[in-house]
Amino acid sequence: MKKLKYALVTGASRGIGKAIAIQLAKDGFNLLLHYNQNIEQAVKVQEQINSIGKKAEIIQGDFNSSGGIDVFIEQVKSLLIQDETISIHTIVHNAGHATSNGFGDVGYEEFDQLFNANVKAPYFISQSLVQYIENNGRIINISSGVTRIAFPHMMVYSMTKGAMNTMTFTLAKELGRTGITVNSVMPGIIDTDSTACWLHTNEGQENAKQMSALGREGQPEEIANAVSFLASKKASFITGHNMDVTGGSHL
Repeated sequence: MKKLKYALVTGASRGIGKAIAIQLAKDGFNLLLHYNQNIEQAVKVQEQINSIGKKAEIIQGDFNSSGGIDVFIEQVKSLLIQDETISIHTIVHNAGHATSNGFGDVGYEEFDQLFNANVKAPYFISQSLVQYIENNGRIINISSGVTRIAFPHMMVYSMTKGAMNTMTFTLAKELGRTGITVNSVMPGIIDTDSTACWLHTNEGQENAKQMSALGREGQPEEIANAVSFLASKKASFITGHNMDVTGGSHL
């Protein structure tokens, strides 16, 4: 039975995740597309991937709780058991939450939601699905440039991404014997629908110019290009690496 190469991308219905999914389809991957709330947007991404000539399956998952993460994992496992043609080569952990609440303003519920979506979901999805990843496959974590820059108003978010960077190089060591590489991509300010409310203002544009050595914000496709490289054969000897794709933010 012929196996088809798939990539699982979480948070694939919009923004950076959407750009990653579409780029990987152009690279020859079929896709497992995770979304949480917006099925309409997920279907549109599925249709775009189909128009490229690749297959795409949509899987819903709420990563705000342990139960929701477990349900998603079981759905993926069930699909893999039912369709033996699916071979997972790459998992991209992109889904997550951000916050602009500072040190004194984050409560227990928001703290738990941030760590559930940003840390617990990638950890347990990787733990549960690693047995299905091809030898010489890929795990790619979407981290953030805030892990090397002090932003007090984003402290808890930064903590979650710092945890992902630690998971990246530690899991790379754990899985090295299988040939599976584990790397992270750290975006800077990226022009997406979630940043548009403040980025598309004169103040937001000026802040983006001042932060970046390149004098501008990034585009989702530029993050997708980095993921595309790490998922390719060209990156076969790169593992445990946190790739800075911030446009030289705060150099």
